[in-house]
Amino acid sequence: MGELFKKVFKGDFILWITIGLLLLVSSIEMFSAISQEAFRRSNHLAPFFSHIQMLGLGLIAMIIVHRFPYRYIRGLNYLILPIALVLLVLLPFIGVEANNAIRAIKVLGFEFQPLELAKFSTIVFISDMLARNQKEGQTADKAFWPIISVLGIFCLLIAPQNLSTAVMLFGVGILLMMIGRISFAKLGITIGVLAALLLSLYVISHYFQPQFLGRLNTWVGRIDDFVSEINEPSADKTYVITDDNMQIMHSKIAIAHGMTPAGPGNSTQRDFLPLAFSDFIYAIVIEEYGLAGGIFIMLLYLIILFRSGRIATQCDKAYPTFMVVGLSLLIVIQAFISMAVASHLGPVTGQPLPLISRGGTSIIMTSVYLGIILNISQYIKKEEKVSNNTTNAPADEAQNEVVSDSEDTAETASDTETRQTDIK
Repeated sequence: MGELFKKVFKGDFILWITIGLLLLVSSIEMFSAISQEAFRRSNHLAPFFSHIQMLGLGLIAMIIVHRFPYRYIRGLNYLILPIALVLLVLLPFIGVEANNAIRAIKVLGFEFQPLELAKFSTIVFISDMLARNQKEGQTADKAFWPIISVLGIFCLLIAPQNLSTAVMLFGVGILLMMIGRISFAKLGITIGVLAALLLSLYVISHYFQPQFLGRLNTWVGRIDDFVSEINEPSADKTYVITDDNMQIMHSKIAIAHGMTPAGPGNSTQRDFLPLAFSDFIYAIVIEEYGLAGGIFIMLLYLIILFRSGRIATQCDKAYPTFMVVGLSLLIVIQAFISMAVASHLGPVTGQPLPLISRGGTSIIMTSVYLGIILNISQYIKKEEKVSNNTTNAPADEAQNEVVSDSEDTAETASDTETRQTDIK
C-alpha cells in the first residue's frame, strides 16, 4: 500500500498530507454549511455531492499536473496567456451575472471564471520574464516593462468585476519583482502611481458616485462601512441587522458562538449567513470548532507557504523558484484575505477559502497550482539523487550515473545548456 501511495503521489510528502487535510475539512464543513442550498433542492444531498465531485476533479487535476514536467508550462503559457486575455475582454458581453457581478462564462452547463486562468498565466509569465533576466550582480530591470505591461492589462480587466482579486494579483506581482531583483526605485514609483490612482477613484466615487464606475461604488461603500464601524452596538446595546450588514453581522455572531464550540454540523448561523458555504465558511468553522479549529485552518495554509518556501530555496533554477513562490503566495494570501473578511478584519470581498469553500474554477485552478509545486518538489528530489550518486560513484562510473539519473528527471539537453543563464 505504501509503495502504491509513493507511485501515485510523488513529491513533497508533508505538502500532500496538508492538502489531504484541507480536502477533509472541506468535505466535513460543506456538509454543514451548505444547508441553505440543500433545502432549495428536491434532493438535499445534491449540493454536497456536487462539491465532493468538484474536489475529486481537483484532486485528479492535481495528480495529472504533478506528473507533468513543469518546464513545458513555460512554452504552453504563451498559448494560455492570449486565451485568458480574450476571455477577459469578452466576459462583460458573454458572461453570466451572479451577486451583481459578471465573473463567469457558462460552457456546457459549467461556469468557468476567466480571471482564475488569468491569475495563473500572469504569474507564470512573470516567473519566465524574471528568470530570463537573472544575471549575477545585476538587476533584472529589463524585465520590468514587459511584466508591468501584462500585469497592468490583466489587473485592469479583472478590476471592474473583482477589485480585490486585481489588487491581490498586482501585489503578488510586485512581491515577485522584489524577489527577482527589479530595482526598488521602479517598484516604488509603480506603487505610488497605483496608490494615487486608487485614491483618486475612491474620492471621485465617494463624493460623486458616477454610474460609469460600476462596482467601484459598491467597493467604496464597503470600505466606508468598514472604516466608519457602522456595525457598532447602538445606544441600547443591541445590534441592528440590516440588508447591508447582514453578512458581517451573522459572521461575527458565528465567531462569537465559537467561544463555546457548537460541534460538527451544529452551526446555527449557517441558516442566516449568506454565502456561508463560500466567502464566509471560515466563520462556520469557528462556530463549530472554536478558536482551535480556526487556528488549525490557518496553520494548514502556513504549512503550504513554508513547504513551498523550502522547495523554492532548494531549486537551482530561477524559473521554478519564482513559479513556486508566486503560486503559493496566490493561495495563501487569498486564504488570509478570506479569513480576515470573515473575522471582520477587512472590508467584505468575494475571496473564497482555497480548497475549502464551494467552487468550481477556483478549486480546479488551486489544485493545478499545488500540482505544479508538487511537480517541482519532485524535480528537486531527483536532482539531489543525481548529485548524491555522482558524488558517491567512482570516477570512471560517474558519467554513466549522471546520464541514467538525468533520464529519470526528464532533463533535456537544451534545459542543461541554459541552466547557467537560468539559475539565480
